[in-house]
Amino acid sequence: MIRHTEVDGVPTVIAPARGPMRAGLVFRVGMADETLVTSGITHLVEHLALSGFELPGHHANGETRMINTHFYAQGSPTDVSTFLTRTCDALTSLPIDRLETEKTIVRTEAASRGTGADWNMPVWRYGAQGYGLVGGSEFGVETLRPETVLQWAAEWFTRENAVLWIAGDDVPSGLRLRLRGGVRRPTPPVTSALPLTPAYYADGSGQVTMDAVVSRSVTAHVLATVLERRLFQGLRQERGGSYTATASYRARDAENGIITALADALPEKQDVVVHGFLEVLTALKAGHIAVADVDAGKARLTNLLSDPDFEAAILPSNAADLLTGRPISTVEQWRAETEAVTAAGVHATAVEAMASALLQLPDGYTADWAGFARAPMFSPSAVEGIRYASRESTEVSLVVGGGGVSLLTPDGPVTVRYDQCVAAEAWPHGARRLVGADGMIVSVDPSRFAIDPRATAMIDAGTPFSVMIWRPPIQVEAAAQAATGRPPARSWLRTTGRVLTWTVFVAWLLFALLATVGMAGKDDAGVSGWIGVAVVWFVGWPFRNALFRNVRKLRTAA
Repeated sequence: MIRHTEVDGVPTVIAPARGPMRAGLVFRVGMADETLVTSGITHLVEHLALSGFELPGHHANGETRMINTHFYAQGSPTDVSTFLTRTCDALTSLPIDRLETEKTIVRTEAASRGTGADWNMPVWRYGAQGYGLVGGSEFGVETLRPETVLQWAAEWFTRENAVLWIAGDDVPSGLRLRLRGGVRRPTPPVTSALPLTPAYYADGSGQVTMDAVVSRSVTAHVLATVLERRLFQGLRQERGGSYTATASYRARDAENGIITALADALPEKQDVVVHGFLEVLTALKAGHIAVADVDAGKARLTNLLSDPDFEAAILPSNAADLLTGRPISTVEQWRAETEAVTAAGVHATAVEAMASALLQLPDGYTADWAGFARAPMFSPSAVEGIRYASRESTEVSLVVGGGGVSLLTPDGPVTVRYDQCVAAEAWPHGARRLVGADGMIVSVDPSRFAIDPRATAMIDAGTPFSVMIWRPPIQVEAAAQAATGRPPARSWLRTTGRVLTWTVFVAWLLFALLATVGMAGKDDAGVSGWIGVAVVWFVGWPFRNALFRNVRKLRTAA
């Protein structure tokens, strides 16, 4: 039985549990609350809060999620009390001297996850803001300033914005949650980068993925099980196209959840998997739902509900729900809702899911034939302004205007308007990269476009200062080579100069040697002749020095 209490002004839920005590502190702040410029700041605060002490028995940690941040521990009541008390103390006095160290750790962690600079499904659905930042790479970590991090911790990690959960008999002795006062934060607004749904896009991952937004319900849990069973049977057992064919359901906010499905495929099996995946979705939408699959989904939930530790196991999600204003369901309510699930109800939820579905397909595949609209890869229109030619292609050009920038391609424009710009990277050599709220990206690079200082000045004047990210200086040649895949023209000029220097040196050396040998072979060689030979050697000596410098450069480059 879950009971409610309070610890130092923090709402607390407690449920009995077998084994060692487990407890956690959940804050209503996560990746979706950030902006692209500050993305990663919540994760950075989490790292700083945990950096000052050794975690007891390695059974304690922190996690930054979509709309909440969770600190949790397992062990003796003393271990749990010590961990949570010291975490709260650290949150009110972050060890900001470790900021640069923790930035490196956070970036390393992101790299180990393989996110890089990928823009995956959340960005396609929500844009480069809010819930879309869940799919990003913590873009803003590198340039976050100490005062910004401290202010974020002070505003979001407060007692009014937290819920404590304890799986055990009671509040552990000595637990203190000395947090700042604040306010309960609402969930972030939901944005959309999709003009139509259901929608799809193609990328190079080689797998098929779907996510869909549905109303939160026990029926949605059952639908995820039905979908997983159909995918596993059709794509793995019958067609042999996938090894992993799975589906799951999770909460997004107080009102909505997300159903996610995935099927992997070898290149030669992608056609089978794509068509089989879409056949399953189409069948569910049409109401072809087996009662046996529904019963299997209900049985899975019933088994979970029969676990004596069920209430303790769901305490973290209950704490997150309380932070969003959603009431906690009792085990009896869960059982009643599970029993009430029918095939007709699952069908209705499947129709709701398919209406909002977003598909990720392998490169070269489409889903228009299945009723999915292509997610926009280009902008509806371009801005008016000065057009700059591309140095690489006559079919591509750049427009810089008073309202934004547009990349003009044969397939359509890519536009970022200044009033919709969520991040603008700036380099000293004049390059700019603008990211729009819809996830569109336009790079303005002097090595790729024949831009002039007016273009850079116009961009800087139109872009809000709050979204500017000033990157450190880089070598212009390195930037040009990275952008074009080949060295810039000036390096070829230097190479040509070095070749000419070598040629002149060799010619001089041969002439000087021949002159010396010739003079030595003359029986009547006079002083004036030897003076002439000496002048030849003296005039050519600088070429010898230039040659040695070039040889050293070649060795260094090798």
